[in-house]
Amino acid sequence: MKNGESFRDRVVKHFFNISGDFDEYKRQEANRIGTNAMLFCLPALFLGPLVALFWATTAPETALAGLIMFNVAFIALIICPYIMTASRRAHLTDHEVSAKDMAAARWHILWVAIGLTLYFGIFMYLEQAFIDTLFDKTPLMQGLTSSHNIQGAVVSGVFFGVFMGLIDLVRLKKQ
Repeated sequence: MKNGESFRDRVVKHFFNISGDFDEYKRQEANRIGTNAMLFCLPALFLGPLVALFWATTAPETALAGLIMFNVAFIALIICPYIMTASRRAHLTDHEVSAKDMAAARWHILWVAIGLTLYFGIFMYLEQAFIDTLFDKTPLMQGLTSSHNIQGAVVSGVFFGVFMGLIDLVRLKKQ
């Protein structure tokens, strides 16, 4: 691992979007946030399956779909926003740059945003074509040449690239 970082440290830095050195303060804050998030998850880990178990006696397919949707909604609406706001408050996501390197950092963010736009657009284009082939039984070439799929991929790619670029610009702080 680079700079003597363990694999765990690299995973935690990536998950919390921590840039720079992973010092003791950042390690303690990431551990605190992760512990709190796990404590938020405990009731959902026990109550969700219990409710689904009783629900499954009358409608097993609906109970499974409800449990999956509950877990996805719980993570997307409670856990992820908590982790994002707590990381921001603890200044784990700040990217500190010296004043003379600010212009170069902005250009780097622009190129990263363009790369993310292309990556996400291509991914969404291929994913939509494969989903159409798998579920709608349309031929793969028809899905790949569909103007609806192309237009959707371009719009989603541009939206994702612009959004991620703006997030990186907000994270940029002068030293």
